[in-house]
Amino acid sequence: MNSEEARIVAHVCGDGWLSTYIEKNALHIVNGRKYYQNRRRYQIGYCNTQDILLREFEKDMIKQFGLYARKVRNEFRFRSKRVFKKISELGGGKSDSWFISKEVFNSDKTIKMEWIRAFFDDECTFDIISKRIRIKSTNKKGLNQVMNLLLDLKIPSNVTGPNKGNTFYLTIKKENVLDFHKIIKLKHREKRDKILKFIKENENNLWC
Repeated sequence: MNSEEARIVAHVCGDGWLSTYIEKNALHIVNGRKYYQNRRRYQIGYCNTQDILLREFEKDMIKQFGLYARKVRNEFRFRSKRVFKKISELGGGKSDSWFISKEVFNSDKTIKMEWIRAFFDDECTFDIISKRIRIKSTNKKGLNQVMNLLLDLKIPSNVTGPNKGNTFYLTIKKENVLDFHKIIKLKHREKRDKILKFIKENENNLWC
């Protein structure tokens, strides 16, 4: 696994998706002969309001798989059965069933960092009241895997729940926010700026 592949899969687990649909009367060409029949299409999508993250996903898809996007508002959409299946095998899936593959866990530190960074860019929030980084999800098993991956990077966290709506929280406490920031450099501007502001305001604290 390389950095591009790790980011792609993490983004699909975050603000991305995998879907299939039936294209009616799709053109088929076999041995030079044209005919039309229904065809199942396989789609990989990603949506984000941060242009830097959209462009990263687009560039990674081109470099890793040679796929070019169709842009719809703040979304990039790609069609490929081959890539759809590859991302599925590496953990991409629905919000309650995505997972972190053994390919990520068995990779070096850089790959783990790229997976975490891409996923947290999409999914995390920084609570300015409690000073915690949090991720909310219905996928407890997936969050437990994220907790273990963070631990591989020496970043403590914990998973709590179930809460209302059968959701769970992964939380990085305020005393570990600096550890997270030193290792994981978020690209989402608003989230990164909130974390940097908190660190600057607390730079004289003993934990810092």
